[in-house]
Amino acid sequence: MSQKTYQICTRCVMDTSDPDISFDANGQCNHCSEAIRRLEQSYMPDARGQEKLEKLVEEMRRAGRRKDYDCLIGLSGGVDSSWLTYKSKEWGLRPLVFHVDAGWNTPVAEQNI
Repeated sequence: MSQKTYQICTRCVMDTSDPDISFDANGQCNHCSEAIRRLEQSYMPDARGQEKLEKLVEEMRRAGRRKDYDCLIGLSGGVDSSWLTYKSKEWGLRPLVFHVDAGWNTPVAEQNI
C-alpha cells in the first residue's frame, strides 16, 4: 500500500487533505491557479473597471426610480461593508442598510456600524 505524500501550496494554506488538489511545477495548487485566472477576467483596476462600475451604478439608480431604495447592503461593520456603504452614498445611491448582530462584533465594528 502506497503512502500519499503530504504537500502544502506555496501560495496559500491548502494541502493534500483536499482530495481534489493538484500542484504545478512551482508547488502552486490548482485552486490558486483557478482563482488567479478568474481574477484576471474580473478585476479591472483601470478605466475599464471604472466604466463598468459607472454603468452598474446607473443601472441600479434607474431600477430604483420611484422606489424607496436602490440597493440592499449588509453592514457587518468591517472594512469592506463600511467602505461600500460610504461609497454607495457618494455614488448617489439610496441603500437600505441592515445588520444582524450575531454577538461576534468587535468594538471597532460596532463603532463603524
